[in-house]
Amino acid sequence: MKIGEKMKLTTLQKFLELDNIIKFLKTNIFKLFIIYIMFKIAKIFKGRIEKILNLIFEKSNMDKSIASFLISLYSVIYYFILIYISIGILGINTTSITTFLGAAGIVFGIAFKETLGNFCGGIIILTFKPFRVGDTIEYNNYIGTVKKIELFYTKIINPQNELVIIPNGIITNTEIRNIREDGERRLDLTIGVSYDSDIQKVKEVINKIIKEETMDKIEEDKRKENLFKKWQSTVLESKERKKINFFSTLFSRKKMEEAEKSAHENLKEELDELEEVEKEKEITEHDKLILPSHKPIIGVGELGESAIIFYVYVYTRTEHYIDLKLKLNEKIKLEFEKEGIEIPYPHMNVMIKNK
Repeated sequence: MKIGEKMKLTTLQKFLELDNIIKFLKTNIFKLFIIYIMFKIAKIFKGRIEKILNLIFEKSNMDKSIASFLISLYSVIYYFILIYISIGILGINTTSITTFLGAAGIVFGIAFKETLGNFCGGIIILTFKPFRVGDTIEYNNYIGTVKKIELFYTKIINPQNELVIIPNGIITNTEIRNIREDGERRLDLTIGVSYDSDIQKVKEVINKIIKEETMDKIEEDKRKENLFKKWQSTVLESKERKKINFFSTLFSRKKMEEAEKSAHENLKEELDELEEVEKEKEITEHDKLILPSHKPIIGVGELGESAIIFYVYVYTRTEHYIDLKLKLNEKIKLEFEKEGIEIPYPHMNVMIKNK
């Protein structure tokens, strides 16, 4: 085929394509007008439904990440349904489209199985809130403070101040211990001493250290009072929000939103001040970190191969856990040396026999 003939054929194909488009427009002009009107009306309804959904999410204190995702998901589904209806109005067969989308969905699900698992895990965490930002969690013998919860990953800071990123799919399929930041935690110590040691003396030395490190009852009462004030502020915030909701019918929406924002900011400042008293106080070597509200437990837990194993259980604030553990281990080592109590260590006797 010559070049001139090819150019003519290409032009003819384009003309035929354009001619087909014109015919299609002439035949379906009324249907296209109906689709246009449908999209215009649907756009108005979509905006109103989004406002209602945003209001519901806001009142239910839903996480902003998941609320934003749900709004986006709603928009995609909404427009997909409109396009699907439009194709049906134009008389185009939708069976093949449905089959294609179903097959594509299966392939997508297999190819992105782990990603979808992490995404679903994020939805579960953000919806049911098994832990929140600021909580201390224990996972697979790792411990850390939750810094950020995203749709696919959760970020925690471990005691070594390292950022650990955990896929949400793993978290939802693994046992997680949640130790609330504003709660108490039991510290378990295992201490080994030689079989020559006096058990009663060992208990006396450990008990002496624990008494030295137990905070005063008045100090703990002050801590509990701060926590009670924090709880009162939270209740007050809830009541204030209800009051604002009641008066929202009397004021314009804009004024109501400004009043709600102002009340929320004021109450948040009060909470932040109380948290600073509890958390931002620097721990010194003179601070007593053991809580007096729980009686310490000291006793022989195991009779090991080369040592008597003592179990020691005391309670402390969650944020003081690591500080107390390091402090007690150091003091016990120094006191044992002073009292002549031996901490055994693995050793091997080698005997050489001369022939």
